[in-house]
Amino acid sequence: MTGPYTRGDSYSSEASRKQIRRALEHYGATDIVFGQRGSLGAVAFKGDGRQYRIVMHLLLSEGAFAVRSDIADGQLRDAKAKVLEQTNRKSWQALASAIDAKLGAAAAGIATLESEFLAHVVLPGNNTVYEEMEPVIDSAYRSGQRPLFGSPSLP
Repeated sequence: MTGPYTRGDSYSSEASRKQIRRALEHYGATDIVFGQRGSLGAVAFKGDGRQYRIVMHLLLSEGAFAVRSDIADGQLRDAKAKVLEQTNRKSWQALASAIDAKLGAAAAGIATLESEFLAHVVLPGNNTVYEEMEPVIDSAYRSGQRPLFGSPSLP
């Protein structure tokens, strides 16, 4: 059965953020903050002694930008806003689903919160693990050489 809910067509962006907040609070996360700027959406929170920040690129529809705002009348602007909200809500719903799955794995003991959200751990200096590691990983693939990660650990 495929209804509007499963397609993400009738579930608002705000409802998805509330779902994310409830799931994180249920897990014990604190300091939950949401943000959105341009084509980026974000959620930040604290949990298990760590800070996390997930930044996502919001899905954009080609149709959303087909109408130039300088020539659009009220109806066309409204249509553009509707298309943007539809694509925006799909992004937030996908993030809510991903967070639910990660928290479910952590709650079941399959993983830890940190292992599920490792890429999103905020390090001193305000970069995430992903932001720090992405160029290292890219360089390793381009060079074919294993990257060095600090000092070798002693047995």
